[in-house]
Amino acid sequence: MKRYRYTLIPLLVFAFLTGCGSVDKQPTVQPNPAPQGTPDQKGSEPLQQLQVTLSQAKEAREVTAFLDQHLKQADAKTADQMFAALESFYESHVPAVNDQFRSLLQQPGVTDKLYALDSPYDFNQIQNDDSLKQWLLAQTAGKLRLTAASDMSLYWQVDYEALQAAYADSLTTDLKDYLAIQVTEGKKGYSGDGGLQISREELGKRMMTAENYLTAHPAGLKKDQVQALYTEYVKAYLSDYRYEAIDESTMKLLPAVKKSYRDFVKTRPDSKSAEIVKAYMAVLQENQDVIYEFGQKGVSIIGDPKPSIAQFWSGLPERINQLFKASK
Repeated sequence: MKRYRYTLIPLLVFAFLTGCGSVDKQPTVQPNPAPQGTPDQKGSEPLQQLQVTLSQAKEAREVTAFLDQHLKQADAKTADQMFAALESFYESHVPAVNDQFRSLLQQPGVTDKLYALDSPYDFNQIQNDDSLKQWLLAQTAGKLRLTAASDMSLYWQVDYEALQAAYADSLTTDLKDYLAIQVTEGKKGYSGDGGLQISREELGKRMMTAENYLTAHPAGLKKDQVQALYTEYVKAYLSDYRYEAIDESTMKLLPAVKKSYRDFVKTRPDSKSAEIVKAYMAVLQENQDVIYEFGQKGVSIIGDPKPSIAQFWSGLPERINQLFKASK
């Protein structure tokens, strides 16, 4: 497997005390109303309950069941925090699920039963192995999704599409926009097997979606995660040249790729991404579009990148940090 991209709290019973009127109409002293608590105090209650659930949960479905029950009743700010807590749980839980899954795959017949299913997988079709079926269904109940890599290896990852369907309406625009980015990436990752898995044009669109999040939500709850993904997008857009981008007889960038850069800048002239691409095109001009040195005969066709090209690539994270510095 190549990638690892995932208790219910008893209901509180409240007893309400009611006063009885006096038969002889003697004056009575009415008790002061019970304090209702501030909005912050009310919002902290489901968060505190969720923390108990997280500390006890052995499966993701225990946590998602709690969110299914309580998230819609929470205010949007609290709902965001609850969702973020679920994501933090996934960070350690999903690798553990994949470890368990690898062990399951070693059992006789399990791999054959899984490969007999078509994607999207309907685990209810598995016959004569209720233990396997129930384990698989438990993962999907926790909003995890079984995915096949390009080499057909199977692994579990967070099902952001299921999270979006279940929780987006209760979240702020910040997390709604974040979920949209994750859903797109979850449907088809931008990179894999050492190269782009989507077109450079589509990658440019994803760059802009991530940039739009960063500019719309400069102090967003998921700013760091989105900026990290944006940085990876930009690095791939400007340096992932496997197969289709280099003329190996000259080590120059192919004209079609350079044209795509010009078109990107032309159609998004005021964007931060266009600023980066424009600066890179200036470096290309200095090198007459030559990206790499020639490789050593019998060792590699392509050698090291030209020094100024390599310097630009390595400086991308800091360049991006500076562009979004005011957003921190």
